[in-house]
Parts: sequence; structure tokens; C-alpha cells
Amino acid sequence: MNREESGLRQDVLIYNNGKYEQEVIPAEKWMRLIYESPVGGAPLKFLVKRKFLSRIYGAYCRTNHSARMIPGFIENYNIDMNDYVGTYKNFAEFFIRERADVSFPQEQDVLGSPCEGVASVYPDIDPQKLIAAKGTHFSLGELFNDEALAKSYQGGTMIKIRIAPANYHRLHFFDEGVVTGSKHINGSLYSVSPVALNRIARLYCLNKRALVSFSSKNFGDVALVEVGATFVGSIVNLFEHGVPVERGQQAGYFLPGGSLILMFFKKGEFMPAEFLVEQTAAGYETKIGLGEVLGRSVKAQA
Repeated sequence: MNREESGLRQDVLIYNNGKYEQEVIPAEKWMRLIYESPVGGAPLKFLVKRKFLSRIYGAYCRTNHSARMIPGFIENYNIDMNDYVGTYKNFAEFFIRERADVSFPQEQDVLGSPCEGVASVYPDIDPQKLIAAKGTHFSLGELFNDEALAKSYQGGTMIKIRIAPANYHRLHFFDEGVVTGSKHINGSLYSVSPVALNRIARLYCLNKRALVSFSSKNFGDVALVEVGATFVGSIVNLFEHGVPVERGQQAGYFLPGGSLILMFFKKGEFMPAEFLVEQTAAGYETKIGLGEVLGRSVKAQA
């Protein structure tokens, strides 16, 4: 089934364990007003992308008063708190809650998702024309702010994982290896909801982001781009350059708001799971959990 055959609202439909379902978009009416209204949306769009708004929201989330938001948030998004540990004196602490149990594939050649969210997979990528959404494209050189690095991923694979506000917002290393470099790239803070992604070309290149170069044992040199968004004032990394890390180890977290991670694998290093490729080609994002299989190492299968 493709999007045209579904009969449902095409821009909020996701694939989840063999069926298609509507995604719950936080503040959807506001998102549509901001990003789809040709009149009222322009000034609001200018406002929400500004960093000061995210700073104000972040400051409020660190106050004890914000704790009153937690029960309603849990109920609205049906979050199973049995999966998490700790107590939270404010919404910011709740937002970066830690899981009680983190499990990654034991098979060394299997890639488990570094985070929770909805995933899309794009094999055989062209760095000059990467797919964003609905026929829009962006340049990997612009995203990385490094043309030479971008060229090295010609013919490789891109995985996009969009993290909604209700998801677990910590990132984990998907393999053992070493972080060889990282840099922060300044930018705006547009929303990364499907409404915004479908309306703003090059959104990934416009937003604040961090580029992390990771030399993994089983999947070669991988580039990870952590993309900030509206109400995400900071991207916090928990690693040190040159210090070995283990599979499943925490890599970092996003502070309050929705966010997104892009993963880039070089040609001949990684083979994505077929069902993810099929769903992406049909126009669907796929719901994925932390540690769930995204694909396998090519070299391990040779």
C-alpha cells in the first residue's frame, strides 16, 4: 500500500509493526498555522525559529513549577513509565529521563537504532541531492559544512530518525568504537515535525546541529548529525574524543523539544533492513525503538 491508496492524511501516517497509523503531532493546529498558513504563518515562523524563545521555554522547564506538566504529558502520549528510572523535580529532568533497561543486538554485524523515533532509510545517496521530504532536497556538503567529507559518502546510506517530544531523548552508541571528532554548527530552531519538514526545503541545513565523526568497529567511519529544533536549546554530548566507547553506552541527549538524528554510512559498509527501505520508498516513516534492528554490516556478511 502506498500513501495515495491509504485514504488517510498522508503527511502524518507512519508504519508500525505491520500496520499504518496516524501519528499524534504535538500542537498540530499551531504547527499547521505556522508552517502552512500563507498569511498568519510568516510572523509566527520567524518567531519560533529564534533561539530566545527556546531559551525561555528551557528556563521554564528547569523550574519546579514545570513539574505540573508531567502527569498530563504522560497521559496524553500514553508513556509507560515502567520503562524508566528516577524521580523528576521539573519537566526538563523528566524529558531526559533514563531507561531502566537498555538492550542492543548481541550479533556484532547487526546495527541497533541509537534512539527511539520514526525512521526513514535512503541507500545509494548522492551528496549533492539528498532527499528531505516531498521532492525537496539538500546538500550533504552544506549539512556537514565540509564538502570533502560529504564526497566520501557518495553511494552510501542515510538513515533519518525523527524523535518526537514524547519519545526517549537520549542517544546511545550503536557499536563499539571511537569518536574521532565533533563540531557544532550554528543555525535556527525550526520544528522538525512532519508539518515543518514537508514545508521547509533544506531545513536540516538551516537548523542548529552537531556533526559527530565516529569510527565504529563493524560499520566503518560513520557521520552522525544531531539536529536541534524549536524548544531544543542544547544538544549535550557525553563522550570524549579518542576515548573508546561500548555498544549501548550513552552518547548524549537533547534538551526539551522534538529533535532528529541523521546517520551516514559509507558505500560498502552497511546494508539497511529491507522493510525500512520499502516503507521509505512508499513514502512512510517507520516507528522504531531503541536498539531495534536497522540493518547489518556488509563486510560481516561477505
